[in-house]
Amino acid sequence: MKILALYLLFSISLFFTFTSSACETDTLLRFEYQHPQMGTMFRWVFYAPSKTVADAANTALKAKIDTLNAVMSDYFPESELNRLCQTSGTGKKVKVSNDLWRVLKASQQYSKKTQGAFDITIGTLTRLWRRARSLKEMPDSTHIKTAHGLVNYRNIKMHRFSHRVRLQKQGMKLDLGGIGQGFAADECLYLLKKQYGITAAMIDAGGDIALGDAPLGQTGWRIELPYADSTEVKLLSHCGVTVSGAKYRYVELDGHRYSHIIDPHSGWPLTKHVKTMTIAPTCTQADAWATALCVMNVDAALRRSIEAENPGLKFWIFRDKDASSVKY
Repeated sequence: MKILALYLLFSISLFFTFTSSACETDTLLRFEYQHPQMGTMFRWVFYAPSKTVADAANTALKAKIDTLNAVMSDYFPESELNRLCQTSGTGKKVKVSNDLWRVLKASQQYSKKTQGAFDITIGTLTRLWRRARSLKEMPDSTHIKTAHGLVNYRNIKMHRFSHRVRLQKQGMKLDLGGIGQGFAADECLYLLKKQYGITAAMIDAGGDIALGDAPLGQTGWRIELPYADSTEVKLLSHCGVTVSGAKYRYVELDGHRYSHIIDPHSGWPLTKHVKTMTIAPTCTQADAWATALCVMNVDAALRRSIEAENPGLKFWIFRDKDASSVKY
């Protein structure tokens, strides 16, 4: 749903400034690692008291990311998510892990907040249009209509006391692509703090960025944010940052560009060039809203309502005037 490598696609980049002066490195040292997973490259930068502690934290972060991938991936046939989807329409209430429960719960909350503009039940549509991009072949309209009939976040029933989940419609599938990496970034930031006492940290999940305390001697992490026609460096900490858009990942079919971002309300990919940028209290929140805002028609009144109901959320929406469109 969102773009995996935002560095290339939207020119979003990170600048990590530090000095090697003794006053900065007396107690904490800067470390940087990376790990490929979830179809992207995870990077983390943090300050720790020693290389021994940093290496242990790095090993734990890699293990956590691998575990979350095995939970949330819709590409891995044996993932916990796909095993849950296999029970759709059977009436079975499936006991899920704490990780899957929390990301599903968060997804449902953002579906309600966005009135369905964010909806993880688009999984069947995602697979259909993913195949279309691969084969460069327009899906059959009947298949699109059938898959769209399975989209409705209200068909996910969550039983909070038992942590069991029931998918009501047969054939419905879930896609956590619009929230999973943000959730993973937040989980990594939490792990560093809880297990190792590391608070000055940045987790970059392929462009979904979770920020903890600022680097030593700084007031924030230097983040270069892409606006419509320019960029601006901001010093940020204790927040999540995400950029999402429909401009670069697409397939051209019948003379039109179809984005990787699907509108849950229509069942069709976006055909207008749009880019959203969000800053929120958590990366999970920033990730979900960035996806939803691409498909939402946000006027001034709705913007005020969203900002009032979601303290700490800031967002920008950029639309190309010359974007192509398709009438369905």
